[in-house]
Amino acid sequence: MSADAAIRSAAQLFGAGRYDEALAACHSILMADPRHFYALHLASATALKLARFDDCIALATRALAVSPAHAEVLANRGAALRRTNRIVEALADYDLVLASGTATPTVLVNRGIALAALNRHAEAIAQYERALALDPRHAPAHFHRGLSRLVTGDLAGGFADNEWRWGGSETQAPARELPGKRWTGTQDLKGATLLLYTEQGLGDTIQMARYASVAKQRGARVVLEVHPPLKRLLSSVPGVDTIVGMGQPLPPFDFHCALMSAPLAFGTTLENIPQPFRYVSVEAAAKAHWALDTPHRRAGFAWSGSRTLVNDINRSIPLALMRPLFDRVSTAVSLQKDVRDEDRPALAGTRLGQANEALNNFADTAALIEHLDLVVTVDTSVAHLAGAMGKSVWILLPFSPDWRWLLDRTDSPWYPTARLFRQPRPGDWAPVIDEVAAALAVLK
Repeated sequence: MSADAAIRSAAQLFGAGRYDEALAACHSILMADPRHFYALHLASATALKLARFDDCIALATRALAVSPAHAEVLANRGAALRRTNRIVEALADYDLVLASGTATPTVLVNRGIALAALNRHAEAIAQYERALALDPRHAPAHFHRGLSRLVTGDLAGGFADNEWRWGGSETQAPARELPGKRWTGTQDLKGATLLLYTEQGLGDTIQMARYASVAKQRGARVVLEVHPPLKRLLSSVPGVDTIVGMGQPLPPFDFHCALMSAPLAFGTTLENIPQPFRYVSVEAAAKAHWALDTPHRRAGFAWSGSRTLVNDINRSIPLALMRPLFDRVSTAVSLQKDVRDEDRPALAGTRLGQANEALNNFADTAALIEHLDLVVTVDTSVAHLAGAMGKSVWILLPFSPDWRWLLDRTDSPWYPTARLFRQPRPGDWAPVIDEVAAALAVLK
């Protein structure tokens, strides 16, 4: 097969979504001709699709050595650099793309995401709006503008843009098809049954479950659908009449509303966030089972979340860095259900109590937290659980935080008992650990 025929075949495989085969075909071409530009270009694009970001960067760099300043290759490399936290380098690639006159909505959005990672949100929003000027219905531009609006405190505008999430997020599934009418906040709920259903992560579900009581105040009968591991825990949320685990049959309902759409439907702003001190409670039997016969200054620790989330590279902390904190309290307990292999060596010789094998669900974790004086955690579901229980919780945040923690503040309007500790620079956890250690030293 000629090189031209081989690259056409590889492109067809790429177009059909058969990325592994497309990449293998490109590598076959490159074995014969290591400087074949189109094979390098397609291979880098394919590696990006496969989330093999380091491979994408290497292949794109080789392609640019053959054809400098090629806009598509620069855009691909910029996207891979951004996903590996090489933000300044990513911006340099995007700037070269724009300098070439190639200002597509996708490039503008990716440049905006890179700027947002540096907390340069005004500049990021300007990029998203340039993209929307080119394509007013460009879902990623709306979605990412929404994130920048939310993190800077514009909840009304941010939640409105967030309604584009099903078509604009790198991780969000398509919008769910449900019977009945979508509730948007304008329809009367008195005497009606409203389904509030989960669509995102465990922490998101815990955070937004508070809206069940708001719906109840408007006269609704509330059905709450949640992840199965949360069903037992959230059955006690005020305002919930029926709780259902995802995958179980739903009872009849008149209206439905995704939990992450509830803040928009209820007209949420920074000034009127529903802020119940405690809306998750613990069963008496579970609380008794997890009783701790230890002195006060009991703290629980969580240092990592799910690897599947795009931002996990930023939010999780190696256990070895957090280890010095365990000696600052009388009793240190792990709240990690799963401990990563690379963290296990750091557990040796610590004072950290391990309960992970006995934590069967979130109700067990909540029962353990009930006996603690403090929870110290990264931005994961444990933070939301402790906050929803009204427990003192210290949350360790990356430089560019998730939208709900806002910017430049040590408190949270979502959780009155939370205290926020922030990275001063991207990737630098050492000052955060030092600050937490100093705060633990004066903790009563």
